[in-house]
Amino acid sequence: MAVLIVFLYAFITLIDPYGLLKQGLKRDFYVCSALCLLSFVIAFSLVMKWDIPSPTPLIESWVKQLN
Repeated sequence: MAVLIVFLYAFITLIDPYGLLKQGLKRDFYVCSALCLLSFVIAFSLVMKWDIPSPTPLIESWVKQLN
């Protein structure tokens, strides 16, 4: 399953952000590439069944500081 994720993201990365770079949209290319990398890391860690920490305690502490 991990191999499938790697190949799928390699295919998506070659098609989607490369078109932006070809059009001369460098900033959009960098943003799209960064989001694609983040998405790949999350998808790969889920496939490998790694424990991903929840951001809930951090968000709760930020909300408590606002009060």
